[in-house]
Amino acid sequence: MLVYDISHGDSLTVTKQQVLEIFARNNNFITPDQIFWALQRRLDRRSVYSYLLRLKRQGLLETGAHVRRGHLAYRMTERGSARLRYLRSK
Repeated sequence: MLVYDISHGDSLTVTKQQVLEIFARNNNFITPDQIFWALQRRLDRRSVYSYLLRLKRQGLLETGAHVRRGHLAYRMTERGSARLRYLRSK
């Protein structure tokens, strides 16, 4: 994922493995803002939200059953766990 450092205008690369590792460390639902802070970079939050939606569309993440406006949270699916195992093996 290419994201932008809002303080310098530089682009940064965040890998799929980095994001999935955050989910692997926490076996619960995680909000996009928690991912944003876990990456410990000054990223454009919208990039993080968009990237998590893309991972959901790929079947690597799922949202909670009671998602409502302003309370979005994701967790890793079994397919996401399998992808992370694959990425770790490389």
